[in-house]
Amino acid sequence: MKICIVAHYAYGALTGEESGHIGGVERQTALLSEWLAANGHEVIVITWDEGGSHPEIIKNIKIMKLCKITDGFPLIRFFTPRWYSLIKALKQSDADLYYHNCAEYVTGQIALWAKMNNKPFIYTVASDADCETHLPKLQTKRDRLLFLYGLRNANKIICQTNKQKKMLAKNYNLVSQVIPMPGTPAKGRPDSEHQFNQRKVIWVGRIQTVKRIEWLIDIAEKLPDVSFEVIGPNNHNYEYTENILPRASKVTNIKFLGKICRDEMPNIYKNATLLLNTSIYEGFPNTFLEAWSYGVPTVCSVDPDDIINSHNLGYATIIQEELTEALKKLVNNRQQWKQCSLNSIRYYTKNHSLDQVQRKFEQEFLAFSYEKKTQKYFNQKSKRWGEYYNSKANSISHLDLQTRVEYAIKYLSSSTMTSKDVLVDVGCGTGNGTVAFRKKIGCITYGVDFANEMIKKAKSQHVENIYFQVADATKLPFENKLASSLVSLGTLEYIPNYQDALNEFNRVLKSNGQLIFSVPNKHSLFRKLRNIGKKLIRPIQRLRNKSIDEQEYHKQWYPTELTNELVGCGFAINESNFFTYGFLNPKLVHTKANIKLCCLLNKKIKNTSVFAKYLAHSIIVNANKTNDLNIKD
Repeated sequence: MKICIVAHYAYGALTGEESGHIGGVERQTALLSEWLAANGHEVIVITWDEGGSHPEIIKNIKIMKLCKITDGFPLIRFFTPRWYSLIKALKQSDADLYYHNCAEYVTGQIALWAKMNNKPFIYTVASDADCETHLPKLQTKRDRLLFLYGLRNANKIICQTNKQKKMLAKNYNLVSQVIPMPGTPAKGRPDSEHQFNQRKVIWVGRIQTVKRIEWLIDIAEKLPDVSFEVIGPNNHNYEYTENILPRASKVTNIKFLGKICRDEMPNIYKNATLLLNTSIYEGFPNTFLEAWSYGVPTVCSVDPDDIINSHNLGYATIIQEELTEALKKLVNNRQQWKQCSLNSIRYYTKNHSLDQVQRKFEQEFLAFSYEKKTQKYFNQKSKRWGEYYNSKANSISHLDLQTRVEYAIKYLSSSTMTSKDVLVDVGCGTGNGTVAFRKKIGCITYGVDFANEMIKKAKSQHVENIYFQVADATKLPFENKLASSLVSLGTLEYIPNYQDALNEFNRVLKSNGQLIFSVPNKHSLFRKLRNIGKKLIRPIQRLRNKSIDEQEYHKQWYPTELTNELVGCGFAINESNFFTYGFLNPKLVHTKANIKLCCLLNKKIKNTSVFAKYLAHSIIVNANKTNDLNIKD
């Protein structure tokens, strides 16, 4: 699956550099991107331009650059180059799905583009503040309005905790799904005795107002026999740090390490007794996960879903004096500390291990994949699909399906198949065509379709010597050279990797086996009108939240293009025909006049005429296999 992750500040986290802004969101972006790429997905991350090539490949991740954050002039740079470069990068990504984490005005920009281009968009909550009605992290009305547009127009919202899920439901009437955050796997297990004997409390994060480092200073003054280490940059809010740091420098048991390399963090945790968090609000801090993975209990002012207190991973309270007492108790009680340490490792392993959590994200992404969408589309169609074959035509689609079956029967009738031969119908739908083929030829027949509801309908027909099953056209469940004939009507156009399907057809067919398939005609005037309508009208319909029943992928072929591709897949065309003629606007597809005109044209137009080429909706091909492609007997 091709996944585009928009994370403006993630370049440093992805490249391993220590420049630029790197927080929890950026760490999560790097973890998710690397895992998806390692598991076979095509991953694109859009970031600010912080150097490097355009685009840049790192760990099989394609990094596409926006403008530099400093580019442009005040007031207008919001639109150009920033928004303009984002639109350009989103378009060039051409992904199956777009993903964004953290409340920003960018959320709305991505959602708007995705909606206009019929692309799925998933948003992930980064902290409790993203779910508040006043949105404290967004400073301007413009930013809040754009974020809220993105939040309300996301196809899926993922949050970190049940608290966030309840907040979104209460404050915005939005449904979301909880997926725990993944943590970086621990690099070896520390010596617990050594950790406890250190009597060291670490505080990890950016020094800014919301992190409330003044609480740490107060606590350190009250516990002079405990050492405190502060890890993180102090350049986020100069006014805040200039006021608070001079006071901290006077406390002798506080040591400021500043921003350190990620590779050094394991040693920090392995030499720490406790992690202290004094924030006003958080999402699910990466520092918690990292600390727990190394058996470091947490004492904090924020407890996501009451996990720390309920699972005895340390202690959580919003009262500063109680934090002080909790620290004092844990650094002096070896037995209690060891139990919290063991609980931390167990909880992390069970709920936040990298592979386990990323699999959950992958499942959510795959639910929006083309294959899943197409399966859903045809499962819904299965209720009435049989009527398209059996009832009197009341649309051009009915005519198209009925005519292609007639042609397929004609081609099969010209073959020398016997009752012992095998026919495979790929993309059989509800099996109406499959039954017609079996009755005409009398051979052993298999029908496959990847929409399980279609197969359920097909199996209900109970025709002797017809075997239906759910299967993917690119991975057919048949042995090499099984079939004498293979039929696939109206299937290839829905398969992005249709060449793989053609190669599978070659594998399953016997030498000189017969291939019959139909595809849309790219010359069709009708289809050109429909494409124009999609490009001009559909974006407006999507903005108006109008439900549109359409396929994201629906390829069309020119006859010459089709011939060349068949040759490359080991086939030669014996005969091809244009069929189902019409030229009125697609909006009139169900009108009686249009259907009558189509029927008249079907009778009057010769298949060899130039009119056939430009008025036919579809092409049907009768071909033979000429050579094997990579088949191992």
